[in-house]
Amino acid sequence: VLVVIGLRNWFLFTGEPPKNAMVVEVTGKQFGWIYRYPGKDGSFGKKYFKNIDNASNSLGLIWDDELAQDDIVMEQTVYLVKGKPVKFVLGSRDVIHDVGLTQFRLKMDAVPGIPTTMWFTPKYTTKEMKEITGNPNFQYEISCDQMCGNGHYSMKGVIEVVDQEEFDAIMAKQKPYYYTAFPEKDPSAVADTTVVAAVAKK
Repeated sequence: VLVVIGLRNWFLFTGEPPKNAMVVEVTGKQFGWIYRYPGKDGSFGKKYFKNIDNASNSLGLIWDDELAQDDIVMEQTVYLVKGKPVKFVLGSRDVIHDVGLTQFRLKMDAVPGIPTTMWFTPKYTTKEMKEITGNPNFQYEISCDQMCGNGHYSMKGVIEVVDQEEFDAIMAKQKPYYYTAFPEKDPSAVADTTVVAAVAKK
């Protein structure tokens, strides 16, 4: 009975999510997490491990791939929407990590070169959980449940569950990661330079 129930649940959360699910890539590294959202095109760009540069390209994205040029990358905190299914595409930059989602009763290995997936639907925002638990410091967490080195104990990420309106506002403030590598191509930077030049002329 346990095997049958276990297999059913396994195939459920590792299978394909509902069509309206958002997709977030979660990459483990010693000792933290990197999150990537597809840009307006709705697709992730390609990446290559030899392109990894901690200063400007922490995931090794291939900048010649136009699909990669609008991807959004964050660290430490990943934002999800209450009531909206989310598919995590898991991977690792170095050793085997394990994405542990204690509050969602899920865990899955993050393996170098072999993407794994799982999906779930957050039912309560972080704010609501603070009220439900009576804990003003409540956080949804991502832990590493696989010993991965000396800093394993500190490998903690935060999941912030918000409503759709708040999520849209947060994402509207994010810049494509492409501009980290090529700040001179950032339209807002060009606009700022133009304004400064105009003021200087006056």
